[in-house]
Amino acid sequence: MIKQMFKLIWNRRRRNSLMIIGIFISFFSLFLVMTTINYNFGNYLKPLGFDYDDVWYLSIDWKTQDPEAVAATLRQLENTLDSQPEIISHAYSISYLFMPSATSMDDYHYAGKTVNCHLFQTGDDFPDVLNLDIVKGRWFGLQDNAANHIPVVLNKYAAEALFAGADPIGKIIYGKDQDFQGENEEFKVVGLIDEFRNGGEFTGSKKVLLRRASLENDLTRDFLKESFFIRILFRVRPGTTMDFEERLMKQVTHVARDWMINIDQLDSARISANKQSMIIPTIMAIICGFLIINVALGLFGMIWYNTNRRKAEIGLRRAMGSTERQIYFQIVGESLVLATFGMITGIFFAVQLPLLGLIPFISTMTYAVSILLSILVIYLITIVCALYPSNLAASLQPAIALHDE
Repeated sequence: MIKQMFKLIWNRRRRNSLMIIGIFISFFSLFLVMTTINYNFGNYLKPLGFDYDDVWYLSIDWKTQDPEAVAATLRQLENTLDSQPEIISHAYSISYLFMPSATSMDDYHYAGKTVNCHLFQTGDDFPDVLNLDIVKGRWFGLQDNAANHIPVVLNKYAAEALFAGADPIGKIIYGKDQDFQGENEEFKVVGLIDEFRNGGEFTGSKKVLLRRASLENDLTRDFLKESFFIRILFRVRPGTTMDFEERLMKQVTHVARDWMINIDQLDSARISANKQSMIIPTIMAIICGFLIINVALGLFGMIWYNTNRRKAEIGLRRAMGSTERQIYFQIVGESLVLATFGMITGIFFAVQLPLLGLIPFISTMTYAVSILLSILVIYLITIVCALYPSNLAASLQPAIALHDE
């Protein structure tokens, strides 16, 4: 029966070519949407690696180009934050927290390996502010003021890429190609963290290198040269009201009169980042939805038209003993076979993405689940479109069908 259905649809492939192409386009579009949804959902289930609750931040922007003047004002801001009983701890952050569209990347070298990592600069109390878990080693501190190398902390993905499972603590990595003498920046790995997904809950894992941003050491003061995306994060005591924001704003603007300063909560930035991350998936889903609706309408019309054209055939089959159930499943089965022909090409193109590694940060399992879900959705839509025409065909009386013919 199934073999006969495939043979029948194959013989009608030219007549059904437009519908097969439409199903192929709908399947591949649905596959892309499913891949995006599965990828984002998988990211949502993973930990961020830090705690954003009760964390506020100062966005600061200065106009002066004098690093010493900037450093002096920043020290006054630190003293102001230290004097607030509502603030538990604070730290500098040039880490683009909850800014998925902003990033800073650089190449790092070790033993002939070159790894491109996301670069963040943070203060000494950064782990206390965000409740960051140090898996191995330590964070930056006062002991690094006299260090000859810039201390850095890696996350597990960067450490695995650079050291392939070896202990990273104490290793020296280089920030520029060692073939160019005199241009190498040397970094000493002092700590290891697990996950750090700064872009938000829908963003994927990445290779991260965090370096120190401190006013106490010349090697870590380069962030004073520009004010882009510089924040001072601070953790407040639970239950702190918005009245504190107004009081703090008056004090910090008095200290930094000529600076542009804004206070906000990190949770608000998280919500905004999640909305940004969902823009592209939402647009893709809307476009795919229109394609599927159009194909479903065309498929429904084609099945209905073909069923009406085959009244004599259906009447003859009923006269020869075919039951309503057999006629019903014949129409539905032929529709599913037609959908299968459309999806075969779509599956071929879909499997090329994991085989060629075109999007390396998406796992093979995500692709496999997306292909399976897309197949199920297309089959479900096909069955829904075939239900009414197949029901009409099954209820057709043999005498009426043959008489009309």
